[in-house]
Amino acid sequence: MMVPILLLGACAGESATAVEATPVWVDAQRVDAGGHIGLHAPVGSTIEATTGLVVAPTGDGTWDLSGETGSYIVTVTPAAPVGAALGANGVPTASSPAAPPPVRLFVDLGAKGPTGGEMDDLAALPPPPPPVWPWVVGGLAGAAVLGGAAVWAWQRFKPVPPPPVPEAPEVIARRAWAALRDRADLTPEEIAKAMSEIFRTWVDAAWGFPATRRTTREILDNLAGSFTAVELDAARRLLMATDLVKFAERSEHANLFDALDRDFAALVRPVRRA
Repeated sequence: MMVPILLLGACAGESATAVEATPVWVDAQRVDAGGHIGLHAPVGSTIEATTGLVVAPTGDGTWDLSGETGSYIVTVTPAAPVGAALGANGVPTASSPAAPPPVRLFVDLGAKGPTGGEMDDLAALPPPPPPVWPWVVGGLAGAAVLGGAAVWAWQRFKPVPPPPVPEAPEVIARRAWAALRDRADLTPEEIAKAMSEIFRTWVDAAWGFPATRRTTREILDNLAGSFTAVELDAARRLLMATDLVKFAERSEHANLFDALDRDFAALVRPVRRA
């Protein structure tokens, strides 16, 4: 703490013979309660202090002042000048040079200085505001945690859309057939083979019979209980489309494909199996 010191100088007394006064002063230092400061006074001076202040000589004309927190009064009585005649009571006679008068010092240790005056209204500076970055970091971390929790909750509890309704086998077969008939880069044999494969795939999906892995005879035997005689003939032509094209005259290919188109349109339809 700041240790305020009221520093006073000694005044020379007036007498018939003037005596030069030796200054009396203390070292003003920044000390806490219980700290030490130095006192300087003429050699031979008498030091008196209020209770609680410890005065210890440290040399000729110097003393050490220490004590607990508080304000103290120190009275320094300089010694009589050399050559002064002392009376019976130890006081210089009137004809002797006058001694300097006592000096009073006011010493504050670990306590506030005197109040009053122009500086009495000064207030201590307010403490600096606390840093805001911990709040910013904490807010960002909290927002990240809340955002992650929200994303997890959404992923965990969001409604699951129903699976798409699968397309019916006949829809898939007709789309594949139409795409095949639009091809102009295939030979008649390649078109006929693809027609047969599309029809076999439809039988596999619609009737539940592995037509893609069975012979023509096995497929027709399986369809015999559900197809009429006319429909079985149409199915036979579709299954044997490659042979029909292979052994037909090239001039008859167009009419043959038109007939297969009609057979396909007549047979490929929605199927309700028991």
